[in-house]
Amino acid sequence: MFVVEETTPSLDHPRRWGRNQCWRNTKMARAMEAARFDDNGLEEHNNEESVSWDDLERDAASKAGGSSERLQASRSHLNDSFRKGDEPSGDLYELWRQEQNSIAARLDKELKSRWELDELIEEQLSRYQSHYYKAMVSTSLKDVSNFLMPQWVPPHELAAVSWLGDWRPTSILDILRVQAAHNPSFSLSESCERVLSQLVREIRIEEAVIDEEYAEIQATCVLHLPFSPLCNGQSHEEALSSVQELFGNIHKVVSKAQRLRYKVLELVMKKLLNQTDTAEFVVAFAGIQDAIHQFGEQKKLKKHYPAVPLKGSGSSS
Repeated sequence: MFVVEETTPSLDHPRRWGRNQCWRNTKMARAMEAARFDDNGLEEHNNEESVSWDDLERDAASKAGGSSERLQASRSHLNDSFRKGDEPSGDLYELWRQEQNSIAARLDKELKSRWELDELIEEQLSRYQSHYYKAMVSTSLKDVSNFLMPQWVPPHELAAVSWLGDWRPTSILDILRVQAAHNPSFSLSESCERVLSQLVREIRIEEAVIDEEYAEIQATCVLHLPFSPLCNGQSHEEALSSVQELFGNIHKVVSKAQRLRYKVLELVMKKLLNQTDTAEFVVAFAGIQDAIHQFGEQKKLKKHYPAVPLKGSGSSS
């Protein structure tokens, strides 16, 4: 490393001293010019176009997806308060606190409603499960016959929707498409449509398998009735024992049908639809069931209690 030792020029060399002095003056001038450049650069940077607080609010609102009108209204309210001589910082904090509490209350209400909706959906699904699985408890002749043809269900209702004692699973899936076609707030996405179509095909196959099993049991059961020609060599007790065994097989088929019904409802309510659509589906399904039941009850009442036309009070006998 080289070190240049600076020496003070001697007065006995005036020409050399003059050159050194000129060089020093030039160096000092360049340093001052550089300092002025830096100062001017800082001044120009500080004098750039300033960004107002309103611009920042509008930019933040646009990025958050909100509207700048609400923020402008809030700012206008604050400005009016400022003109009245209120404390700016206190008013701004109070407005911010009120808006925060208002939004927090709305969010809390929304969360509570969602939690309550989830609980209601789970409760309804558990009711479906208990309703459809109760057929697996008893295998007596009376219980099996009631599961196949419930005496408490009107005949018109059974004729409309009954499949082995209750709704056909694919009919439950058809409600989704009907609801999507007639309810604007209920819409199935393309992916849901594909899953629904695939589910309908699979459930139809399972329904066909159950139908074949039940048809085979029916054909065998007819051959073992007490009045069948094949029972001539059997006692009455032996024939009834055979029928009892076949009714046990019917009970197994009915249990399969009930499990398939619950499987469809569980897939629809927990896998296929979101929370809101599930709630709308449950409401629609219950409404259709009730409408069909009420129609069947009215037809049943008209059959047992036919209307008798009354003579007018002004008519002569």
